This record gives sequence, C-alpha cells and structure tokens, in this order.
Amino acid sequence: MRLVSIDTALFDKYRKDPEILTKSKRPYVLVIRLKYKEKNYDFAVPIRSNIPAAVPKNQYFALPPRPTTRSKNRHGLHYIKMFPVTKQYLRRYRTEGNQFATLIQNIIDKNTKTIVDECQAYLDAYAKGQRPQYATDIDYLILRLFSDDQF
Repeated sequence: MRLVSIDTALFDKYRKDPEILTKSKRPYVLVIRLKYKEKNYDFAVPIRSNIPAAVPKNQYFALPPRPTTRSKNRHGLHYIKMFPVTKQYLRRYRTEGNQFATLIQNIIDKNTKTIVDECQAYLDAYAKGQRPQYATDIDYLILRLFSDDQF
C-alpha cells in the first residue's frame, strides 16, 4: 500500500456522488485487489483529519492526529469514503521532506494486514446491504469508473 493523490478527472466522473471527498492535495491510501461482489478492484481510502468521535471504530483506522485535527475528532483512514480507482487516475503523493507523511506511511506499512482486512470486511458488509450513512455509493462509482461517457 502506498500514499497517492487522485487525478481530478476521476472526481469529475464521480461528481454525482455527494459523499466523495474531492479536496485537492488530499492523500489517499491505495489498497489493491479487494473483492467486491465477486470481482477484484483497487480502492483509494481517504486520509481525513477530522473524523467525528461518534463514528464507529470499524469505519476507520486511527492515525496520530494532525495539527488540523480538532479536539475529540480522529485522524485516520475513513473506510466509508473509499472508492474504486484504476491506475490511470493515480498520481504520486510526495512524501520527501515531509516527516508526518513519512510517519503515516510507516504506520500504514506496519499495519497493512489490519487495514486490508478491515477494508475487506467493510466491503463485504456493504455488499450485503449494510451501507452506513454518509458512505460513498460503491455500485454507482464502479459503473462510472468503467463508463466512457462524461456524465
């Protein structure tokens, strides 16, 4: 798994899903080959600075807080905001000279199995109809990802 940025062209395709996080320069964790409804896809999981404290722990992987993380909120990988992605939309996320980004990458590297297992568990539950409030619409996003039309 690695930190990536996402090309804005993908967000243009996904614009009708109001739950997609499109903040420019946001880092995402690329999780490859997760199974969703019997097919394998790569997913991008956003790293968020302010996950509300009320969010159930199975919906995110906690990371050390950033300076922008508000009191009582969490910083981490927010599983319910993940979306399918293909290599053509991946962009390099630069970590050189950024101690915090390097720390995050090290934590992700040490917890790869946990993150993959938790992402897969989320997708399995989602496929069975357990879609949390504020989650991205994975079925719609898969259709959009592999569609050639603009809208």
